[in-house]
Amino acid sequence: MSTAPNYLAFFLVVFFSFSASKALGEHKQQNGGVTTVHIIDGMAKNSEVIQVRCSSSSAGDLGQRTIRAGDNYVWSVKFEKDVYYCAAVWGRYFASVHAFEPERDTGHGTVFWLVKENGFFLSWDNSSWVKKADWETE
Repeated sequence: MSTAPNYLAFFLVVFFSFSASKALGEHKQQNGGVTTVHIIDGMAKNSEVIQVRCSSSSAGDLGQRTIRAGDNYVWSVKFEKDVYYCAAVWGRYFASVHAFEPERDTGHGTVFWLVKENGFFLSWDNSSWVKKADWETE
């Protein structure tokens, strides 16, 4: 009895499994993302608004958003191999952060950024915060 049909069947199973897995991974990257990023305005109630613009090399410009005290700007990472960069302006102050870094954030379902008068704070659980950036001025 020949083993050629068995090798052929094994090869076809492996090939189609790999192809399906790759297609699902590409679909996951292009449709909805895996990680959600929250940029939360933690300023005092009567503070000036914050202008935020985020982008990545593959996703492009996500657009500018105006956030007010208590607002939560939410978006999904569509390309988990990209660094997503956000720039913010608050009155005469400006700051920038890497809102999503693959090495730092992959595997976390959610990345939280809390924006306060004294800077930008990162968390993965929305309760333990680490300061990552200060506001700058000219």
